[in-house]
Amino acid sequence: MIGAMFNLSDSLRSLLIVSWRRADYHAHGLVGSLRLGLTLCRPFLKRAECAVLRARLVRLEMLTRRLLVLMVLEQPLPERVVRSSHKVSAPTRKPARPARRALFTRPVFRLSDPCPRPGAARPQPPSRAAALRPRMLYLDQPLPPPEPGEYPPRPDDLIPAQALVRRAVALRDVYADPARHIARMTRRLADDLRAPEPAPILAEDLPPVVRSPRQDTHERAAILELHDIALKAVAHADTS
Repeated sequence: MIGAMFNLSDSLRSLLIVSWRRADYHAHGLVGSLRLGLTLCRPFLKRAECAVLRARLVRLEMLTRRLLVLMVLEQPLPERVVRSSHKVSAPTRKPARPARRALFTRPVFRLSDPCPRPGAARPQPPSRAAALRPRMLYLDQPLPPPEPGEYPPRPDDLIPAQALVRRAVALRDVYADPARHIARMTRRLADDLRAPEPAPILAEDLPPVVRSPRQDTHERAAILELHDIALKAVAHADTS
């Protein structure tokens, strides 16, 4: 066992508990507002609804990862079991039939912050459908209707939203079964501490939507404080 990385003070433990319960409430309310059925499927949402859902997901996911890291690093991390490279030859058996893939797979919460993709903020070139084209085909005929790409984006447009819906369901599952995801984060941190070049779990800078002054002042202050403490805890764990 690896000893506890740091000790939580009473004020920090209270902040962690309050933030966890508040995020639990918001995560369940977020999925409940989508009115999902048994298939957990909602293929399309309005453009304005997707923007609000994406912003709320980013804030809650960032907060959830930092809460998991702090709860894991307070306890001793288990030693990784090194398996022997010599494999015992098992008797040959008839190959089993491949298992059928489930029709509706359950989404899994991502434990690490997404890395910024290079070139993601570059403006996309206009598509050929949005380019100007001649409208006057026949003088005695009305003008043809515009192409779909020529309409300006509107808040009421329906756009694909299943990826956001699956992220919301995965986030709710963290608070529905916290022991499972704490165990996942424990294994991830234990493996990263022994890796020569581990991939960072937490990003150094929070996205603008998390630091936006539009959200609640107390929630923004709480996530900023938890973010700083989680970064220090991970850095201390790497050097210990």
